[in-house]
Amino acid sequence: MKLYVPVHCHELGQRTNNEDAIYPKEASEKTRLFMVCDGVGGQAKGEVASSLVCQGFAAYVSENPIGTIENSMYLPLALQSVEQNLGTYLETHPEAKGMATTLTFLLISDEEEKALIGWVGDSRVYHIRDGKILFQTKDHSVVQGMVDMGEITEEEAQTHPKRNIITRAINGTNPTRIDQHVITDIKKDDFFFLCTDGILEHLDEERISLWFRDKASVQGIKSEIMENAKDGTKDNYSMYIIKIKDV
Repeated sequence: MKLYVPVHCHELGQRTNNEDAIYPKEASEKTRLFMVCDGVGGQAKGEVASSLVCQGFAAYVSENPIGTIENSMYLPLALQSVEQNLGTYLETHPEAKGMATTLTFLLISDEEEKALIGWVGDSRVYHIRDGKILFQTKDHSVVQGMVDMGEITEEEAQTHPKRNIITRAINGTNPTRIDQHVITDIKKDDFFFLCTDGILEHLDEERISLWFRDKASVQGIKSEIMENAKDGTKDNYSMYIIKIKDV
């Protein structure tokens, strides 16, 4: 499997501190592991949580080859290791108590021509083919729970006052669960798109369908998203865009 050189952004938005983290900081066409995290906790500690989680998962993948993308225990064990490391950090940095982070995780296997997606919280991963969303992660959030219960619609969720309250996060204190999904159908010109909720403030399915066409370049899509976000996005906003060059 071949990739175009992936592109990313990692922007402050209208905040005074950037609590997002991305992995890697720079990618090449040979990169196969990607993460985007959104830290919470304030007082510069959210960025510690998001950074430590990126570093922790990257180290786990490096030290523990997955074997097969279909290994359902791989991400739960990786999360367990990362949570233990966060807990150790908190023991020596009690001022960081209360920090936490979301996680989006993408690992692409050339050998199997498959991809493993994992997530915690309301940052998202999309698999897109010629403008059609084939898969997207389901938020761990209060409003998503309300949508699932039929209390509000998807449209009402977008402006609901509790839309930024998440129900799962990685914090090193209370063990959480990671959801996962294996993509088995990957074709030339498919996109993977990882992003924090800051990106989604001004990005909807209509724009995704318009911008993520098979002839579109990753740089072109990035320019559209950056232009769309630069003046109005209140939160930090970060993303990775990966396009499949050949399978």
